[in-house]
Amino acid sequence: MSRFDAAMEKFNFRKAVVVCLIVSVLAGTGSAGFLAHTFRDRLALADGYRRVSKDVGAAEGGLESMEPGWKRLAASSPDLVDILVLDGENRVVFSAKHSDLSQSGSLNLSEDRGGQNRYLTAGENPDVHFRLTEGGGLQVFRQLLGVDEETGRENRDHYFYEKNYSRQKIYLLSCFAGGPDGTKVYFIGDLRPAAGGRLSVKAAAALAVLLFMVYWVLLALWVYARALRAKMNAPVWGIAALFTNLAGWFVFLLYRQSRRTCCRCGALQSGDGAYCTYCGARLGAVCPRCHRPVNGWDRYCGHCGCALNRGKKDE
Repeated sequence: MSRFDAAMEKFNFRKAVVVCLIVSVLAGTGSAGFLAHTFRDRLALADGYRRVSKDVGAAEGGLESMEPGWKRLAASSPDLVDILVLDGENRVVFSAKHSDLSQSGSLNLSEDRGGQNRYLTAGENPDVHFRLTEGGGLQVFRQLLGVDEETGRENRDHYFYEKNYSRQKIYLLSCFAGGPDGTKVYFIGDLRPAAGGRLSVKAAAALAVLLFMVYWVLLALWVYARALRAKMNAPVWGIAALFTNLAGWFVFLLYRQSRRTCCRCGALQSGDGAYCTYCGARLGAVCPRCHRPVNGWDRYCGHCGCALNRGKKDE
């Protein structure tokens, strides 16, 4: 027996599984907490978007009742630039933070061709641009967190970030219809990605991949060790489990279930054998005449018809 096989015979897989589960839970909890801390401002921004969207949808008697809550929301989120309410003529009638965007009294947006038709430009200040959020709720949430791939590419657009970064400002804009009179609600957030956000996501993903690889290899080693103990072709079964994982493990269990195991040496035997082919131990009850295996409840041998002792006792 090789050193590797000897090590597999002694390896405590049960303890290894328990350790892996504990490490996975701790790593998952720690990663979730670390990511929540890294994206805390972005999470607050996304939660603010959800609350404003809900408020606008539920507002039946006007938006004035929502304004105090929006002011408190804007003050609690550093990445929330402002919440603006505009009338049908794009005049600013409410500003939650009284930001520079509301100082001119109006906000007229037009499509910006320089941003590849993905941005809107403020008519009052051509150096202020808005990236309009698109898609469903999950995609908007990803854009607000700053982990959306398309938004990330646009963050690196040289038109905005290489040539004119020093004088231009980019915001993330979500627009809600506030009523039949043309009233609009602008939810404006900072487009800058969270500091260290992408690195944190990559580190958490790398840790998850590492733990998954440990599980994958551990399952293959378990199949290898069990096949080795059953005197099967352990390398073949181990490689099969390594490439197929749960499928190989399931086939191995089915194959082992269809065979008998020697109680003395643990070798896997065919179903029609009466004695172990490795140590010679009897595998079960046998016929006293033909020495073929019989079941415990048989009264006569199914091969030669010999009456079995226990059958005679039953009579």
